[in-house]
Amino acid sequence: MEKETVIQKRRLNQSKKMYERYGDEVIRYMWSVHKFLLNKFGYISDEWFLSLQMLADNLNMFFKCRDQIAEDGIFIENKFGNLDKHPLIKVQNDAQIQIVKLINEFGLSAKSVARLKVEDTEEDDLLNDLLND
Repeated sequence: MEKETVIQKRRLNQSKKMYERYGDEVIRYMWSVHKFLLNKFGYISDEWFLSLQMLADNLNMFFKCRDQIAEDGIFIENKFGNLDKHPLIKVQNDAQIQIVKLINEFGLSAKSVARLKVEDTEEDDLLNDLLND
């Protein structure tokens, strides 16, 4: 029992260090992800930390792009004086794609939660069919 507590404290410290360089928005979201995973699985596996780090990196990039685009505007003037779409829009969209993939990977989206419930129901039905035959 004490060994599990030591491991949990080590993981908590690892998580704190991992997110300290991000803004409050990312930190709050990542802690909510940690709480979700702890509630769902009872632990956070060491193997998940890289994926959690990638999620935090992409969230950070997404928010930085969002803020810079809001400051500069959607269109910026190029060297010829013409208006072009802000180049950070592509970076922001790429980060968003990765965020959605990682959110689905951890079962954090409403769609993935609904899919898990359907799969659980199907497994229960199959089990009931096998037991009742």
